[in-house]
Amino acid sequence: MKKTGTYTYFPILIDVRRLPCLVVGGGTVALRKIRSLLEFNASITVISPKLCAGLTRLSKSGRISAIAKPYAAGFLKGQKIVFSTTDNPEVNRIVSRDCRQRGILLNVADGPSWCDFILPASLKRGDLIVSVSSQGKAPFLAKDTRRKLEGLLSPSLSDIAKLAGEFRRRILSNGAVISESEKKKAYGAFLAVDWDKILRKQGRQKAHKYLDLILDEIEKKPDTP
Repeated sequence: MKKTGTYTYFPILIDVRRLPCLVVGGGTVALRKIRSLLEFNASITVISPKLCAGLTRLSKSGRISAIAKPYAAGFLKGQKIVFSTTDNPEVNRIVSRDCRQRGILLNVADGPSWCDFILPASLKRGDLIVSVSSQGKAPFLAKDTRRKLEGLLSPSLSDIAKLAGEFRRRILSNGAVISESEKKKAYGAFLAVDWDKILRKQGRQKAHKYLDLILDEIEKKPDTP
């Protein structure tokens, strides 16, 4: 059943490694969805009487499982997330009905009124992900905004994200930094550094040495009088 009235989607990140995904349809739209899912190590089964060349290659390489049959409700068994990528409204209606009955999350390509969730336009820089959404109302605008952001964000953000993750891990494991104000001050010290410049001009090894210096300063305790 389609949704009616005003609705909004809550932004969330899901670990798809533990949630089997079924993709209904074997065309280029399915291929785009599956390529995005594979970036996050999803376990994917695609069902379609025919597969496009790209999906055939992924199936032969073992990166996805493929079932060369028309959709049937029985294929939903064990699935947690479903993507319907066909251009057939009747198939979308049936898939939507079957998923709702089983409590399975559904995304329908170009059909937000059928969806339990939608996919934002996303830019990935290692562990840092920037997503843009129009709540499904103007995907072309979200994609264009993502494209503009891509030109603004440094390629070094992938390395900076790794450094930030290491910094936070070491701060949280440091018994000398325990209060929220101390943590905020420590994170401020990290953010004050031009990591992009260091990485571009001096490389990763120098950046890690600089990270150690900052942590050493934070970990120093005042001399006891």
